[in-house]
Amino acid sequence: MAGKGKLVTQTVRLGIKYGPQIWVATQALREPAKEAVNKAVSSERARRMAMGHAATLADGSILKVYKGDAAHWLVFSGDEPVAVHPATDLPLDTLAARADLTKRIRPDDRIGAAGRARDAAATALRRGKPNQIN
Repeated sequence: MAGKGKLVTQTVRLGIKYGPQIWVATQALREPAKEAVNKAVSSERARRMAMGHAATLADGSILKVYKGDAAHWLVFSGDEPVAVHPATDLPLDTLAARADLTKRIRPDDRIGAAGRARDAAATALRRGKPNQIN
């Protein structure tokens, strides 16, 4: 293949030219990327804990609410909030005050890829809105 040598040469030239800028950019973006991944992992861990808690309750369900840009999962028994994961200093009634209770998730509900994508989009829109409860 005659094009392989030219491709390698061009790649090496671009690597030499733009390599230092790419290195600086990756160093600058490393911490924000780690922070975003840790936030997503902790939210998923809290959702699993809340879902496990709701499965042990009579008529248990969970609802995602926000305190600032942090997601919290309210656990309901019937229509009464009983716990929140992860723990927060706000009272449960304050977190549930403006929440739409029709969006609660039951432990036996299955959420598809479209539902997860819609939830991720809603979370992304909430970034940068400090001091917002819901």
